[in-house]
Amino acid sequence: MNKELKDLVEEILENDVDVIVPVKKIWKMLQFSDKYKEIPVTTLSEFIETLRGDERFEFLPAVDYDGIYEGLGDEEKAERESEMESLGFFKGERIKLIKIELTGELLGEMMEKSVNRMMNALEKAWDTRPDGKGTEKKLLEIMKKTQQLQKDIQKTVANMKQTSTKPPKDH
Repeated sequence: MNKELKDLVEEILENDVDVIVPVKKIWKMLQFSDKYKEIPVTTLSEFIETLRGDERFEFLPAVDYDGIYEGLGDEEKAERESEMESLGFFKGERIKLIKIELTGELLGEMMEKSVNRMMNALEKAWDTRPDGKGTEKKLLEIMKKTQQLQKDIQKTVANMKQTSTKPPKDH
């Protein structure tokens, strides 16, 4: 069964729009999707250890959003974490296929997707924001900075693409 599970994870990674994927995203997909209901899924930590032993996968450092939950109770923290996951922001380790090389252009495209996802999440937050000038002002400030980051990344990625398509100079 482990080989079947690892092969399935490889297939998921090959077809995911992101090259680097949160392990928890894949684990939840396997756990809750009707498509994979025949696949027995272990705990997250056992799932990670199963994948860690396979040479097809490379693990990348964990992402931790715990700092944004300071001062919240356990229930509210779990609620917010679930909200973040529904928007595509999972904490924990990331995984990628070793056979996919991380080039500068690919990393740029990944950053572009990530900042676009962040902007979409901020727009959703704007639509559901609580009343209050302070909250509104802070959210607008964050959105403005994110838009600037979005423009900067788009410009950088465009420059990278342009540079990689130019023929080498003759001396």
